[in-house]
Amino acid sequence: MQPKKILIVEDEGVVALSLQSVLTKMGYQISGMAITGPEAIKMAAEQKPDVILMDIHLKGDMDGIQATEKINEFSDVPIIFLTAYADDETVKRAIKTRSHSYLVKPFNSRELYSNIEFAIYKRRLKDRVGTHRENLELLLTKLSDTGIIIDIKEKILSINPAAETLTGWKKEDLIGKNVFNILDVSLSQKGDAPNESLSRILALGAIDYLPPIATITTKGGKNRTVSLHVGMIKDDNEENKSILMLLKEDTTVSFSNSKPKK
Repeated sequence: MQPKKILIVEDEGVVALSLQSVLTKMGYQISGMAITGPEAIKMAAEQKPDVILMDIHLKGDMDGIQATEKINEFSDVPIIFLTAYADDETVKRAIKTRSHSYLVKPFNSRELYSNIEFAIYKRRLKDRVGTHRENLELLLTKLSDTGIIIDIKEKILSINPAAETLTGWKKEDLIGKNVFNILDVSLSQKGDAPNESLSRILALGAIDYLPPIATITTKGGKNRTVSLHVGMIKDDNEENKSILMLLKEDTTVSFSNSKPKK
């Protein structure tokens, strides 16, 4: 079994060397030692450690909490905060990063070991069962309905094979693109017209409206009518950071459409 890799982020040399010695005796591999936030971010991306020990109060313009926020954007590596003192405001900021734990110096070796092992266990357990989005993406590959996952900024994160068939676009051509710019989603006038309040809201151009029946424009320029369901996707911390658009082509609808949102 490969030794578990630990990245140490600590700007006090004596403390960093002491941690290195203790962790090495425990059987861990030290993948790197960073002394600034930017250096920690770079090492986390390059070395892909199993755990990061992050001192909160780093020298320079970026502290450990800010560095953790940046690392969380591209990695789910568990991060254990280390600090010599813990005021209320710092604790609140640390909690928002969803770090694994928070150790106040001085801590003993057993406490450090148990926190590292539990962090690694939780991450590996999550990897085995899959995240909510991973499980959703796997299911979407088996569905005949079109599935498109976007972030809260309307950028496409993933599509399933059915989406490629319906839209004419390949997955690699769509990732990172604005879903409304690519598919030109617009309101289909089926059944009752939008009520007065919705009509006034749409006239402002302030929202992107996703009606239950809509039209999309394919890569070849054809309009297709689709039923549309939209849901927020939970991440493993029960937060909503991405959106599922589930579309099914409806060939029975005759319609006239308008484009109130763009």
